[in-house]
Amino acid sequence: MKILIAGEDAASSLGAEIRQKAEDLRRRTGRNAPSKISPEIGALALHKARSDEEYFVHYMRLLRYRDAYDTYDFDIPRRAGFVGAIMAGFKKILWKLLRYQHDRIAFRQNLINSLFTNAIEFEMAERRRNDQEIHLRLERIETLLREQ
Repeated sequence: MKILIAGEDAASSLGAEIRQKAEDLRRRTGRNAPSKISPEIGALALHKARSDEEYFVHYMRLLRYRDAYDTYDFDIPRRAGFVGAIMAGFKKILWKLLRYQHDRIAFRQNLINSLFTNAIEFEMAERRRNDQEIHLRLERIETLLREQ
């Protein structure tokens, strides 16, 4: 691990603490952790595209995969100690009471997101169709010009 702060490596002083906090977080969020996203669907895979077409195909797949908003349970961060435990419990109760409102909003937002994704996919398909049509017309014109 390399941690640069003001141009100097601070891994020796901060590395152990960061590793410990990451391990604590991994252990705490075990049951509520979101499912891991496959690297083929991750945004970092976009840089592997070798053409604009390949980039847009992968981008649309990524957009389709991630256009939904969810309200799954999640691990609520908390402070240490008794007061932190009480506050975390209070937040969990609040989340259970208000979740139905979030679900309603999420449902509506998901509809909007999927409509926009569909519109973009339709626009791309329409442009592809127009490009092919123009290409065919251009070939016909070139053929006619060669025959004259």
